[in-house]
Amino acid sequence: MSLPTTVDLLVRSRRILAHDGWHDGAVAVIGERISALVDSGGPLPQAGRILDVGDRVVIPGLVDTHIHLRDPGFTDKEDFESGTRAAAVGGVTTVMDMPNVEPPTNTVERFKAHIANAARKSLVDFGHNAAGTIPENIAGLAEAGATAFKVFMMRDIGRDYPHMPGTQVDDHATLLRICEEVARTGRPLYIHPHDQSLYDLFVHRAWERWGRDYRSYARAWRDGDGVVLDSGIATMLRLQKATGVRLHILHMSTIDGFKMVRAAKAEGRDVTAEANPFALFVTNTWDAVERLGPYCLGIWIPDHHAAASWEEVVDGTIDVIGTDHAPHTREEKEIGWTDMYASPGGMPMVENYLSLLLTEVNAGRISLERVVDLCATRPAQLAGLFPRKGSIAPGSDADLVVLDLERRHTITAASSHYKCGWTPLEGREVQGLPVTTILRGRVIVDDGEVYAEPGSGRFQLPVEGLAPMAAPR
Repeated sequence: MSLPTTVDLLVRSRRILAHDGWHDGAVAVIGERISALVDSGGPLPQAGRILDVGDRVVIPGLVDTHIHLRDPGFTDKEDFESGTRAAAVGGVTTVMDMPNVEPPTNTVERFKAHIANAARKSLVDFGHNAAGTIPENIAGLAEAGATAFKVFMMRDIGRDYPHMPGTQVDDHATLLRICEEVARTGRPLYIHPHDQSLYDLFVHRAWERWGRDYRSYARAWRDGDGVVLDSGIATMLRLQKATGVRLHILHMSTIDGFKMVRAAKAEGRDVTAEANPFALFVTNTWDAVERLGPYCLGIWIPDHHAAASWEEVVDGTIDVIGTDHAPHTREEKEIGWTDMYASPGGMPMVENYLSLLLTEVNAGRISLERVVDLCATRPAQLAGLFPRKGSIAPGSDADLVVLDLERRHTITAASSHYKCGWTPLEGREVQGLPVTTILRGRVIVDDGEVYAEPGSGRFQLPVEGLAPMAAPR
């Protein structure tokens, strides 16, 4: 490809992590796309704007395939505008939100209304993971542009949210029909793995043993050393083998679950797995459960499973990191100190997870290349958006993030953009920050200042003929 003589934007850096490796040079942008990667020492095109970041690292914009924006229906917790503002500040340029909204997106009409609402509010590009709970509606939802299909295998006990009617299926026959229908579309099926009957048993045992507080709730989830999750994973892996569906397993955090996924991958089956930042950074010690209580639940990850989770993130069994950004109000969370079964699980995360991972990069625990694979390239492939998203390469959208790997920051709710007004990471120091976010060639965040406006994000249609998942770097 010949070098253009004039471009709109030139992002210069001595450390650009492009799809084909590291570059010292510049990313040339014409309109909304990357036109060329220019190596240092050669001639540079004329540019309408030059952004010279020196030694700061440039990576592709992150793609979050698992985010709860609570819009419509629960906008006291979060909405598309506030949630995508936090995402943009955190280096995320594309989000795919989840369907446990009101009404749940299990019909074409609801899906189209959801996308129209998001288009008015989103600051970053977006897709949507539709509720794949009604087999007869799946083909129409795919045609309408669903990024993927999401099914919770669990019902809440003691509350009716966030695992609400319209998004939940635990009947195996219906799950098989869902797998068959999703397989016909070629889209992924995202599964929240769970065994409802075992969970019901463990919850009632927990009430008898420990009452209903946050510690009881944490233990009920992990009774039988994680068998509630493992049984759900085993069921869905067997249904995947029977139907060939593209199965994406969420909330991976058990040793036996990792073993089952590795075995399925070794057979060449179309199975991918996700880890969440809360499992790596927040709920991975009992001390955190005692200290933060309902503000860190969610799912407790006992020590041996937490250590295994990090190993699988580093070695490649885990394919993507999805934030599971899941904010709730303080009032809802406070109930959990005495009755966590009446308090919704989940926590805000999307603005801070990249900095948490960069801190581990600085500590030598994980490579930056692996972080980009987990948070940008492979999520874009999963969503059918690669190489348009998740890549610094000619022809890709000019979604770029500039990192200051040296900068230290103390996370606080006051400095964050979450509508719920709290974070389980309050007071945690990180090293490594996204300082500039560029969406399709436009600087939308610079040094904490947000320049994007509601409606600047665009709905992203998955591409037919999906690229295979890349091997980890």
